[in-house]
Amino acid sequence: MFGILVLSAHAACAQAATEAKGVEGFDVQSAGGPFGLEKKVNEFGVWGGGSFSTPTLIGKTEETRLAIVALRYARVLARGDNLSLKYTIDAVPVARLSFPVFEQAAPPGSGVLKRRRTFTAAGLSPVGFQLNFRRRERVQPFVQTSGGFLYFGARIPDERGARFNFTGDFGGGVQWKTSLRRAWTFGYRYQHVSNGYRAEVNPGFDSNLFYVGFSIFR
Repeated sequence: MFGILVLSAHAACAQAATEAKGVEGFDVQSAGGPFGLEKKVNEFGVWGGGSFSTPTLIGKTEETRLAIVALRYARVLARGDNLSLKYTIDAVPVARLSFPVFEQAAPPGSGVLKRRRTFTAAGLSPVGFQLNFRRRERVQPFVQTSGGFLYFGARIPDERGARFNFTGDFGGGVQWKTSLRRAWTFGYRYQHVSNGYRAEVNPGFDSNLFYVGFSIFR
């Protein structure tokens, strides 16, 4: 009987140790939960999205359309029982901005023509922060903000504008962790593009940007 008890205790300890290791070799106990984001965890990801409507809270250009593809690096700076604060940096290899312009039709007096102009840019958002809620859970809501710049292939909106434009955004969403090392992100951000009055004209462009991303944690 004593031998049976010893063997049973040994099997229980082995099972507990296996469970403590969690999925994919992560230490669940040290992580504080099955999907915990701990301090110094690194995140590498890609995300992309586009706008479906144009607000004019800051910028004044209506019917703006913006599409962005970005590469992300993030690092957990601090965490509490249910919160995790991350620093983020986004490299933007390609962004496309379009908006309507109005031109006098020929001959003069025959009306105004409306067409769209499209500009391509690349840029960087080197300063960003993201606050995740329910950091131990599979689905983690978050809020975020970031700032940076976009450099366009031509002056926007025309020769009176500038190629170099500042960007700023704020928003939120959810991060869905499919495992300890991988996650999908579904988010929204209010995106603003402006030359900061460094040129003759500064129309400003605002977008309601919806995006999807995928991340790997190390």
